[in-house]
Amino acid sequence: MRYVELVIDGKKYKSQNEIQKQLLLNKFYWLLDSEIENAQIELKNNTLIWHSGDFFSGDWEYGIFKNGNFYGNFINGIFENGNFKGNWRSGINLQSEKI
Repeated sequence: MRYVELVIDGKKYKSQNEIQKQLLLNKFYWLLDSEIENAQIELKNNTLIWHSGDFFSGDWEYGIFKNGNFYGNFINGIFENGNFKGNWRSGINLQSEKI
């Protein structure tokens, strides 16, 4: 399953179709084009917050990655925690070890 849950302004979406619709409406095309699994995500102030799940491939354009497994291309954003095995381009790494 691609998505576990999407939260927008306190409203929770659990249907795969409804989550995809919301991501389209909010112009998160890059996430829709990425290979992901079990994503628990949130949209806040037009920023994607990734709480958990697997980001297997694709370009992470901008957002906050809080936890999970990351194997894609991190183009920009904040990487707080998780297992990073991807390609780093730019952003802020809050983990103690270097990427």
